[in-house]
Amino acid sequence: MTGRSHKRIYVLEKEAGIRDLLEGSLAPDEASVTGFSGHRECIERVAAKPGDLLIIDLDGGSEEGLDVIEQARRLTPWVPSLAIVEHAAVAHAIKAIRAGAGDCLDKPVQADRLLTVVRAQLARVDISTRRRPRALTQMEVQILQLILAGRTSFEMADELHRSKRTIDVHRKNIMRKLQATGLVDLIKRALGLGLGGPTQLPPARE
Repeated sequence: MTGRSHKRIYVLEKEAGIRDLLEGSLAPDEASVTGFSGHRECIERVAAKPGDLLIIDLDGGSEEGLDVIEQARRLTPWVPSLAIVEHAAVAHAIKAIRAGAGDCLDKPVQADRLLTVVRAQLARVDISTRRRPRALTQMEVQILQLILAGRTSFEMADELHRSKRTIDVHRKNIMRKLQATGLVDLIKRALGLGLGGPTQLPPARE
């Protein structure tokens, strides 16, 4: 099923267990489920076509999985993430929450608990009555971080080896995507979305 009003769930896991469970349990009109086994493929899809829920199997505390959660939070901060962690792996759950996951579930995943959490997240999404923000590109995320660090457009142009005109175009796009009315409003919105903390940004690309 396709359409702008249709909700999408992205699942990052090496095995297809969670994806199969969701596909077999959710009604056809509730959401589509797309699975990824590769971290890069998943984050590229999130950036290009944001879904409505991202589920990540951390598979023993995978650092790559945590990186996907963090990148997804910065690229599409309005999309919730759900982490699947090993039973009683408190340290892994804490890392997932710090990276940006909204909730964690223990393995083995209980079907009723998973569906309850997933449906609760999807119930908060009503893309038929509101315009969803467009995702920030990795370059825009990098520039936003520099704005929050107090850099001027001239300083950013020098640091990123871009023209000031290019930086200004990116700044305008960031303002539009975050629906900010000015610099102070942009800072407030960015901080409110969790984009103000220090981070190791991925290599920027247009």
